Amino acid sequence: MQKLTSIYKQKTKYKRHKIMWMFAASIFMFSQLNADAYISIPYTIAEIVSESTNVVFGTITEVNTNRKTADIKVEQNLKGKSEFDVIKIRFDIFKGEADHRKEIARFLKAGEPIVVCYEQKGGRINSIAHTRGKWFQLMVTKDLKQNRWGRWGFTHFEVKLNQFKVSKRDSTPEFQKELRAMLGENAVRLLLLNTETYQAEIPIISGINKVKDRWIAYDHTEDRNLPGLNKTNILWLGCRSIGRDGRYRLNGNQEKRIKEFVKRGGVVIVSGQDSDPNRPCGSGWLPEPLKGVESDHRNDFEPTSKAGDLFKAPHRIRSGQLSLDDSWNGWNDKYEVLATTNSGKQIVVAKLRYGKGMYLVTSLHNNRKEQVNQNRGMIENLMHFAVDFLNKSK
Repeated sequence: MQKLTSIYKQKTKYKRHKIMWMFAASIFMFSQLNADAYISIPYTIAEIVSESTNVVFGTITEVNTNRKTADIKVEQNLKGKSEFDVIKIRFDIFKGEADHRKEIARFLKAGEPIVVCYEQKGGRINSIAHTRGKWFQLMVTKDLKQNRWGRWGFTHFEVKLNQFKVSKRDSTPEFQKELRAMLGENAVRLLLLNTETYQAEIPIISGINKVKDRWIAYDHTEDRNLPGLNKTNILWLGCRSIGRDGRYRLNGNQEKRIKEFVKRGGVVIVSGQDSDPNRPCGSGWLPEPLKGVESDHRNDFEPTSKAGDLFKAPHRIRSGQLSLDDSWNGWNDKYEVLATTNSGKQIVVAKLRYGKGMYLVTSLHNNRKEQVNQNRGMIENLMHFAVDFLNKSK
């Protein structure tokens, strides 16, 4: 699981943390904090799926309000292969400032479908479950001496997760249909390489769930060795993931993997780069020369005749509407320049075909939330442009 830094907003502003880690942390935090410790920032379905080692569908087969237990029959593995045929729940204890035991006893109904997303890490499982249109949390620790799992403990119903548009789902059967499409064979698999410091892009990119008739299966990593790249269709090199403060971050093997990925038909989208005057960002991940240059922050650009619908669909993007920063120059005629800035001297977006695949190189400035919000329409346009390419390459 990757690091998503803090789901909890107290009076201090935290970074995003990985969602399942925060579910586990909530148990501790409930006993330590007087303030609201529920998830309080938006988490998309794609992020929840990405952070889970397992996503399973099942049916609630039994609810015993006297013993305060319930059983879930696991019927389908959507992600990972669960070792559980039956997930046994207990709701006889609670931790935190609110006692939801009576509520969960009334809420759970035998015969209802349920989705369980969980992270299994060693002898610990942290999870959230969705049934009858509501999310709630479960957790369990393995008895290592007896080598067995006990009942999964119910902790609480989520509040904001059940309110935010990006995670609220009123119908569990409809939600199951969405997840089947999202994780099905026709889905476009997107891998975002991000850094622990720069994570403002995550909610926007992971929030693109569908492009035309194709669902987007999102995942992300901070590992530049790019685990899972061979199952990916689009690799998004996020803000400052390839270089920062004049320090280039990719090694030769990582560069080679990226080039081979594109050569086999993959698409790479690059969220700009960071160069210093005497230390340009490296470009060994590209098969053709390109030089990263330090540039002043600006928002003007000029599309070229080769841009097609890039600045038109699904959003009309005009000069002055983007947040741009360090750019690129020194390109050769193998690049198709789609937009420039600084009187045509620097690239805003360029396309490079290589083998069966394509690079989309940009100079977007996505360091902070307000900059990413300014570039939101362009991020979505780039995804549409990339998916159109994949569809035509079938």
